[in-house]
Amino acid sequence: MAASLLTRLEHAADPNSLERHTWRDNDIETAVSQHIARMLNTRQGSCLTCPDYGLIEVSEVLYDFPDAVGIMQRAIKNSIQTYEPRLKNVQVRHLKNDYAHEMMLVFEITAQLQLPDGRRQSLRFATNVDPSGNVKMGG
Repeated sequence: MAASLLTRLEHAADPNSLERHTWRDNDIETAVSQHIARMLNTRQGSCLTCPDYGLIEVSEVLYDFPDAVGIMQRAIKNSIQTYEPRLKNVQVRHLKNDYAHEMMLVFEITAQLQLPDGRRQSLRFATNVDPSGNVKMGG
């Protein structure tokens, strides 16, 4: 799979684009990263056609501490495996937060990006989940 349909259409419509017919690996990586960020900031039940799309409500599992860490870890992994088919061998690992007073859950996501030509590229993302459920992603 290549970049998102809207991204491909945008590039194809631009007559000055050098990328009208070719894609660089980092374009696909960016599209996957943006999709994961959108998906993890969507709450399950928000999408009428796909009620399990997105992440569970953090406030619902926060009271299950310390089990909340494992619940969130599995929820992130399951969402990515289900709704981001360009990623294979998805692993989600909880990282110890150096700023425990901030009530932030920190996870590292590693996976293999399946490129259109059959090659695989390793990806690694850091995610911070705050108490309100907002997910921030870094490289």
